[in-house]
Amino acid sequence: MSFFFRTQPLKAVYMICFVLSVLGRIPLWAITAAIPALRPRNAWSYHRTLIFHAINAFMSTFFQVGFMYSTGEDPEAVAASSTASEVGFVWVEPLEETEVVGEVAEAAEVNNVKAVKTAGYWYPPSMEPNGQHPAADEQVILHIHGGGHVMGSAHPHGGPAGPVCSGLLEHCAQIKRVFSCGYRLASSAPYPSKNPFPAGLLDVISGYKYLIKLGFKPQNIIICGDSAGGNLAMALTLYATLNKLPSLPIPGGLVLISASVEWEITHNGPESSWKTNACSDFSNLFFTKGYTARSLLGNLAPATIATSPWISPASLKLDHSVVEKLFVGFPMTYIIAGGAETARDALITLRDHLQEGVGRDKVIYNEVKDATHDIVTMDWYEPERSEIFKDIALWINKVYS
Repeated sequence: MSFFFRTQPLKAVYMICFVLSVLGRIPLWAITAAIPALRPRNAWSYHRTLIFHAINAFMSTFFQVGFMYSTGEDPEAVAASSTASEVGFVWVEPLEETEVVGEVAEAAEVNNVKAVKTAGYWYPPSMEPNGQHPAADEQVILHIHGGGHVMGSAHPHGGPAGPVCSGLLEHCAQIKRVFSCGYRLASSAPYPSKNPFPAGLLDVISGYKYLIKLGFKPQNIIICGDSAGGNLAMALTLYATLNKLPSLPIPGGLVLISASVEWEITHNGPESSWKTNACSDFSNLFFTKGYTARSLLGNLAPATIATSPWISPASLKLDHSVVEKLFVGFPMTYIIAGGAETARDALITLRDHLQEGVGRDKVIYNEVKDATHDIVTMDWYEPERSEIFKDIALWINKVYS
């Protein structure tokens, strides 16, 4: 049973046992890491293998005691704090009722989801617009953080967004500021059921509209998301492309980093990356436990998790007659996958879908050899992490050349 040890004193007992078990496993990890054939990936270094084992073990605690890794900042608390300006905090107004349309509006009605104000953070904080319009041709990145839709934060400190946004600014010289958009996190039993689909999607669409209202030209806005944030970035772009609302034009580009593009595993054959990379990816429990899927569904039919392009745009259960028309009109897209992650095959399927819709020349697929899931959030995963950001910078130059 998931989250059995979420309350005290069971939580404390579990964590003590967990620490002791890790101490007991360290000698075994040290021995096996010294033998390349026994590493999750032969090409990994001794140091990288040890860190991966530690992360993998730590991730397993999430589904026992709860999500300890930045389960989301309270925007009201941040807004009221003395450090709000120091972290680039801003409020983002909700969408108008007339801007929630189509299948997303139908899902919102089923799940009783409303558009509400959300929050975001400017990187660096000194570049928060503060009422000033951007330069005429200024390019900006709207970043959407990962966390399986159930944890994480756009806040600069303590969450997955900080390393990604700082990496983008460090290596993309043409980008002077990044806006990290927060969104409502989903939950389900044994926790209170909150924020099912499309709550998070409505929030990041609001973040995109916020940038447009500031004066950024849509063609100069690049949507970027990693992991579950890549899922939302994909859905945001799909929303703008399909609905063609005057207030929500199509963005200039889309960057998907280890995007989670199916929440029911359909790429699961014996030779699939889901099987062959199972030992080199730490994110597997988010799929096998089904917690994210249940949390997103809310009152929607269970089949929706694998048949909705808004939730699982790379699912093999999508109707091909729908898929071949779905991505027509998408902007230039850059997809980054890790060669060692379980979602690699799904990301290849997504690449193929997009290329069918917009042409091969508008979709770039970069598979980073032996990389595990979402390495851009890991400052220690070098030099591959920096190389990804440099490649993104080159791609941005190509988009705007």
